[in-house]
Amino acid sequence: MNALRRAIGPAALLWPAAMLWSPTAQAAPPSSPSAPAQAATASYVAVKGDNLYVIAERYLTRQRDFAVVQRLNRIADPYRIPIGRTIRIPVALLREELVSASVRAFSGPVTIAVAGRPVKITPGLPVNEGAEIETGADAFLSLRLADGSTVAIPSQSRVRIERLRRTALTGTVTRSFEIRRGRADAVVAPMKDPGSSFHISTPVAVSAVRGTAFRVAYDADGARAATEVTEGTVGFSAPGNPAATLVGAGFGAITEADGISAPIALLPAPALADPGRVQNEGDLTFRIVPQADAAAYRIALARDAGFLDIVREKESATPDAILPPVADGTYFVRIAAIDGHGLAGLAETYAFERRLNMVRTAMTEKRAGRDRYYQFGWQVLGEGAHRFRFQLGQCEGDAPPLVDEIGLDSQSVTLRNLPAGTYCWRVMSLRIGDGKAAGDWSAMERFHIASAR
Repeated sequence: MNALRRAIGPAALLWPAAMLWSPTAQAAPPSSPSAPAQAATASYVAVKGDNLYVIAERYLTRQRDFAVVQRLNRIADPYRIPIGRTIRIPVALLREELVSASVRAFSGPVTIAVAGRPVKITPGLPVNEGAEIETGADAFLSLRLADGSTVAIPSQSRVRIERLRRTALTGTVTRSFEIRRGRADAVVAPMKDPGSSFHISTPVAVSAVRGTAFRVAYDADGARAATEVTEGTVGFSAPGNPAATLVGAGFGAITEADGISAPIALLPAPALADPGRVQNEGDLTFRIVPQADAAAYRIALARDAGFLDIVREKESATPDAILPPVADGTYFVRIAAIDGHGLAGLAETYAFERRLNMVRTAMTEKRAGRDRYYQFGWQVLGEGAHRFRFQLGQCEGDAPPLVDEIGLDSQSVTLRNLPAGTYCWRVMSLRIGDGKAAGDWSAMERFHIASAR
């Protein structure tokens, strides 16, 4: 992966400070030589009509495990439980229910496979654990989880959903994604239940958070991983080293030969030159104000400001980026600088208008007897109705044009017997569509007439 240019090696585990917080299902204190460790338990308050068989059917994986609950709580009669009594239930016995993510948006060649078989992708499609998602070139997919968290999978990536489950009674939700190649961007909603978890792992690293925005990248060829944190805090620890390295917002970390790097400050967000310019030509062109210490730049286009519906992405070694055309409309461009470690820095987002209105021009000269005819023609690319303006004049000085035709319907102008000299000419296409009018000039064309005859 080009984004990771620093030599890095052995496996590493990434654990956040959140993993140290106590969950809802409380565990007993560390055991002492005289007292065996107790399993984590959840609490349930009995209501009218409850008995151990009802509770087991409602919450436990196996109904016969009511006997474990009976012994733990020293309940004499499983059919009789006083209303309001608090009952401790081992978390390990609680039933887990599968939950689904759903397809928020997608574009390009995307495959979702379940048990090795591809499924037809549609917006809103439920996606469960075990599904494997693969994106091709210029392809993107975003998933929305039940709590509003999102996972965006950009092009050239392969991600497997390892676990999407909710525990009965506690409501604890476990979500785990594995990046097998490429990248994933996550925005995780704050978790009201401290027992819930959210993991994005790679074969060499695991990242777990409780409510934050972060990115994970994995280079399968080099077995290297990188994480960038834009909100919240993520902690990392290497195998055999329980001490966590905390990485806060505005910092990143990479795997290195001896474990996890120290937090690295992300580059500040770059600026886009001429951000208000309408993108009216065939390709999309963006010029980023050059930034010190930037080894490359990442540019992404989306239909929404949250970048859940991405349509284009590119990594450019220069501040000038050219992206393939898109349909007319309002879009958002997000730019970030990439440092020498391969970490993408903080990003800036701009809205822009895409209104294709590109004019191609040509001139021909013909003789008819003693007369010379100069035909100026043009073609226009872009939807909607068009009107044209033609100007021809001297190339030097500030003199007004010799010819200025306004409101033309045709796509050509013919002039006869121009005097000798050097001329410049151009055409404006006034595009009217979607309740808007936009005028764009063609490039200035120059030609020379040596003699009028």
